[in-house]
Amino acid sequence: MDLKKIFVLAVAVVAAFFLLSGCARMAQPPEEIRKAGSQSGDGSAEGSSSNPAIPAPEFTLNSLDGREVSPSDFWGKVVVLNFWATWCDPCRAEMPNLERAYQAYKDKNVELVGISMDTDTQLVESFVKEVGVTYTILLDPSNQVASDYAIRAIPTTYIVDEEGMIVGSEIGQLAESMLKNMLDQALEE
Repeated sequence: MDLKKIFVLAVAVVAAFFLLSGCARMAQPPEEIRKAGSQSGDGSAEGSSSNPAIPAPEFTLNSLDGREVSPSDFWGKVVVLNFWATWCDPCRAEMPNLERAYQAYKDKNVELVGISMDTDTQLVESFVKEVGVTYTILLDPSNQVASDYAIRAIPTTYIVDEEGMIVGSEIGQLAESMLKNMLDQALEE
């Protein structure tokens, strides 16, 4: 086998690995973020007494319309923080579910905030318009906020209560029914 064939084979193996490994994988989150408000597969909270809520890290990011937005802007509401990117297929697939949930809960003291990890703002704008997203989209091109929230894979969704405490989380594509269960539980507390 000549050198050119070996190189092509090596490139193909590496490309296959990245394609099969899914969306972004990052470092293991700190213990307190990982355990805070963790969810079971059915969307119900796992042992809230053993997994106490922790304060959501504060940040300021620009929205697609140029406003500076911080989580504290939404204090007094339950906030859904969804980390995503346009190149992530599970993220793209869950966006219509998130929009439907937003429409169902926006008058119930709930705010949904999508945090895009893309570097191309025009791509984000185009995708959001195509899907018909009406909730707030923030831009985190440096992934600093994703790092602060210990994002290890996307999509990742956090539920933050009215007092700014993380009370729920889910890694991976979120079913609409699971999000509704998480929101109903957060609104009851």
